[in-house]
Amino acid sequence: MCCYLCRLYNISFMFRKFLCLVVTLFAAGAAHAQSGCTDPAASNYNPTAVTNDGSCIYPVTHNSPLLKGAMSHTITESSGLEWTDGQLWTHNDSGNPPYIFKIDTTNGHTLQTVIIDNYPNTDWEDITADSFYIYVGDHGNNDGSRRDLKVLKIAKADITTGDTVHVNAQAIAFSYTDQTSFTPSHTNNFDCEALMSVGDSLYIFTKDRGDLSTRSYKMPKTPGTYALTPYTSYNVDGLITGADYNAATKEVVLVGYLSDHTHPFLWYLNDYEGDMYFSGNKRRIEIGGNSEWQTEGVAWVSASRYFISCETRGDTVASLYIGSKAMNTTTAVQNIHAAVTCSVFPDPATDVLHINDLEAKAAYELTNIAGASFGKGILAAGNNIISVKDMPTGNYIIRIDEDHAASAYIKFVKR
Repeated sequence: MCCYLCRLYNISFMFRKFLCLVVTLFAAGAAHAQSGCTDPAASNYNPTAVTNDGSCIYPVTHNSPLLKGAMSHTITESSGLEWTDGQLWTHNDSGNPPYIFKIDTTNGHTLQTVIIDNYPNTDWEDITADSFYIYVGDHGNNDGSRRDLKVLKIAKADITTGDTVHVNAQAIAFSYTDQTSFTPSHTNNFDCEALMSVGDSLYIFTKDRGDLSTRSYKMPKTPGTYALTPYTSYNVDGLITGADYNAATKEVVLVGYLSDHTHPFLWYLNDYEGDMYFSGNKRRIEIGGNSEWQTEGVAWVSASRYFISCETRGDTVASLYIGSKAMNTTTAVQNIHAAVTCSVFPDPATDVLHINDLEAKAAYELTNIAGASFGKGILAAGNNIISVKDMPTGNYIIRIDEDHAASAYIKFVKR
């Protein structure tokens, strides 16, 4: 009887182990089967996917940031932007005095000049901040031959009031472990023009002229000397010139252009694992055409809006622009005549049209391409909804006037 019970127990134990193995394999298979593209905005969205595998593919999308104004004559090369404590900061590029500028968000004019007394502007390329410090990236490396790369750390407490303030900075020096040659080359992969702050670390993104990709490096915020090793990379098909992290949404934005300073673009990075920024969704937004426009700085100002700056080049002077991520639901060209700040979506529209992020009360009018009016009214500051349900299918324009001082003409399709 005892032997019988032992054999029965052994069979039961082995059966339970078998069932556990089956359940484990099934669960693993089910989890694997449920990975895929989890973003409804993607063309390959998989509604059954519960795990984002980074495979999302997006349709070509165009967006045009709105011009706020030309910057002061002292700012000719706005190479970086940072929004912190309700203030917007920028700086010039290589060879200029070692100044950072607080600028007016309504027109780009200088409000304050901060002079860093103990370091020159060798090649300042981007600016970022946290609660207590501003960081300036002196890591521009156009021909790949620099050995004195650094990030300057400036205490916000040292920036007192006054039109002009003098401060000292601390240096966070670094080198690349994967750079073995310092022979000058215009197609090197060790230029770096993008810097952002996340938590207790700084992250930089390279501007690879050789392969049009970017690599990300991570460094501490503690002054010292560090040897950095890349830990992630991505083929961005362009030159990355600026970066910023949105603490509200945990989204990264990169800005750049093609090698001839044309066809500028943004990359939105979200739903990634940890700080592996290219492991999640990667969406490219075209923000310009074949005209020369050297977009260098980008900074989130809210969960959905951002500033962009450009350098003086050709017929374009250093200027400040504002854009809205909500506008990326449309592929229509935003035909802006002046600096009204808003986002209009969706496009195509079926029942309603959203006009969001208006900075002030404004009048609007809906017309078709021939100019026939289909309604007009007043929009409140903030977010608005207009019914287009009864309008015939076709192409339309909404004109938005802020106190008749600035206007925007935005195309959309009604279906």
